[in-house]
Amino acid sequence: METYEQIVERMREEFCDEAGFEPQESSDIGIRMRVLAGEIFSLWNGLEYWKRQAFPDTAIGVYLENHAGQRGLTRREAVCAQGSLTFSRSTALWYDTEIPAGTICATAGENGIRFVTTEDAVLAAEALSVSVPARAESGGQAGNAAADTVCVLVTVPEGIEAVENPQPFTGGLDGETDEELRARLLDSYRTVPNGTNAGFYRDQALRHEGVQSVGVIPCEDGAGTVSVYLGGKGEAPSAAVVQAVQDDLDAKREINVTVSVEAAELVSCHVAVNIAVADNAVFDAADDAVRAAVEEYFDGLNVGDPVFAAQIGRVILETGMVKNYRFESSLTYDRILDQSQLAVVSQISVTEMEGAYG
Repeated sequence: METYEQIVERMREEFCDEAGFEPQESSDIGIRMRVLAGEIFSLWNGLEYWKRQAFPDTAIGVYLENHAGQRGLTRREAVCAQGSLTFSRSTALWYDTEIPAGTICATAGENGIRFVTTEDAVLAAEALSVSVPARAESGGQAGNAAADTVCVLVTVPEGIEAVENPQPFTGGLDGETDEELRARLLDSYRTVPNGTNAGFYRDQALRHEGVQSVGVIPCEDGAGTVSVYLGGKGEAPSAAVVQAVQDDLDAKREINVTVSVEAAELVSCHVAVNIAVADNAVFDAADDAVRAAVEEYFDGLNVGDPVFAAQIGRVILETGMVKNYRFESSLTYDRILDQSQLAVVSQISVTEMEGAYG
């Protein structure tokens, strides 16, 4: 596509050929020419934008969602992490203390993650604590919190002195990005579900929030059976999600076919890498970047996807903070998985090389 300057220059040359002289920039003709060139450039930009929205390969935002809708797909919304909060006192009261639904607590720090109770609860007379179901206030992986990290009472129920989460908050998932939705959409064109093939069961399962990937094994338990294994984003989906998919597929399965739905078996991987820091970086920043890159790699794996050390090495180098690396081969190695398994990273160990070559 021509730039604004190229359009102006082409119009100027054409004018010179036709009129026999070159217009001055400050003249009426010169000003009109530049204004017209600007409008032509804006029009071309608009046409290029709409050309991109016309195809699922390049569409973005709501236009990509419209393409997905034609295939019966919708963008997955962010999912809130779920868990429970324990409210307590140091000394018991002689009367019941109410804890209303919507009570807000948070992790420590300036930008603490907020959690909200989902049910009304009562700290009974003479009791010191009570556990209440809760969820992250906002959807996304950021709402996943380790045990004993929620300790701030934002809205303080009368009579309550402290809060904690003995168990972690889990199940939080980020909303689907354009590229993730596009991958599902293009895959739906490659493998057309016909009501009986593996693509049908995979497509139906992927419509559920909390399901990132699906493995389908026909006839695993004999003729007339289909086994469906669900994976989340770097974790197994919750029991509620598994049951929802089971109910959905039971209603849509073929006649005389038994469908079993389970969470994929998690295969833990320990990544241990020795890095030489790039000249423009420091180890602490490189350490954080490597850990984030490795976690993102595993979050992107689907059920049944193999783990290749070379691909982990690629994402490490792409951080731009590492010029050389070496894996601890006894911990980091290629793994070939079944369609019932999902690789997850259990531990990431990063150490610094002595020199660029170790």
